[in-house]
Amino acid sequence: MTGPVRIGVVGGSVAGCAGALAVAEAEPEASVVVFERSAGILRDRGVGIAIHRQRFAELAAAGFLDASLPAFHAETRLWFAREGTAEDPAMGKALGAHPFPFASHSWGQLYRYLRGRLPERVEYRAAAQVVAVRPTASGADLLLEDGSSESFDLVLGADGYRSVVREAMSPGVRPQYAGYLCWRGLGDMTRIAGLPEEAFFTVGLATGHLVAYPIPADSGETALNWGLFSTVPPDLTPDLSTATSLPPGAVSEALLEHLETVICRRLPPFWADAIGTTAREDVFIQPMYDLEAPAFARGRLLLLGDSGAVSRPHAGAGALKAVQDAATLGQLWSQASDLDDLAARYDAARRPAGHSVVALARQIGQAQVIDVPDWAAFTEPRLLAWLTTVTEAPDGTVMGGRPL
Repeated sequence: MTGPVRIGVVGGSVAGCAGALAVAEAEPEASVVVFERSAGILRDRGVGIAIHRQRFAELAAAGFLDASLPAFHAETRLWFAREGTAEDPAMGKALGAHPFPFASHSWGQLYRYLRGRLPERVEYRAAAQVVAVRPTASGADLLLEDGSSESFDLVLGADGYRSVVREAMSPGVRPQYAGYLCWRGLGDMTRIAGLPEEAFFTVGLATGHLVAYPIPADSGETALNWGLFSTVPPDLTPDLSTATSLPPGAVSEALLEHLETVICRRLPPFWADAIGTTAREDVFIQPMYDLEAPAFARGRLLLLGDSGAVSRPHAGAGALKAVQDAATLGQLWSQASDLDDLAARYDAARRPAGHSVVALARQIGQAQVIDVPDWAAFTEPRLLAWLTTVTEAPDGTVMGGRPL
């Protein structure tokens, strides 16, 4: 399939930049316009992401990523828990370790890398919010907040979990709250000096677990990215019926106090100190949601990233999934006879992949946060056997996502 085509991309974050890059490189004659509701460069809050190194290599071979993207390469994952005895070491009981061939990245650096890869002919419009999408016989019209509208032959929905493109395709399909939160922040790497440098860390607690790992910081140094997954008392749970997040400065005093209680009372002292240095105003909350769009393509509308499938971070495949969606779209372009054929091929390829990652992340969250095990009772053989059952889905999907 070749020839001039006008493509609108709703959302200019990781998924949107990757999607715009894919179609621009697949079709040199395409006119591509990206609509991003935020002004300027998107803020990242220092969020870390993890990508399996084999999946990274596949995306590098497809031309989407390369070694210039700053990364921290891990080799192992170490597990700890607080036993609650007088002899309990400050770090907690060491439960075990297993190979973990992942690389950690800064979300902001990945976004800026992908945006910097966009050809000059791709028009990136910041502060341009699409409020509605109207399918037409030959494509779709995008209605903008300023009252204007534009017509496109193909529209890529990369506008996240509150996608207006998904709403046009599947009205009423919304992310569903999973019943727990993730507090996130950046800690001081000097607090974990002496631990293996090429490792991710997980600390079990009675209401969930803590994940911590180094990420490359914009300063050129290394920061300790952490996320504490935990259920919370019903009276502290904010209204999450509408999918949202609580950015720095928007977290309630009650939730901050609850986090401090969890850190002080349920984490081993070593880990409480490691993340307790994060300033209150820098802590933010990511509620856990699940979403599986019933279709990733309908008419001339396609969904990429969180627009089509919102998965909890446990599977280590969120950002990866978005870039894989884009890479697949680019690969299918030359195989499709027309835009309708492209949409059908894309849906067949990416809908099952997206749904499988959501299912695996749900399975891991159920086992590690909702039905919390007695962490301290694990021996290393029992831990590794349990992880094998928890981190692999019946269809064979494992942590780190499916191959491209």
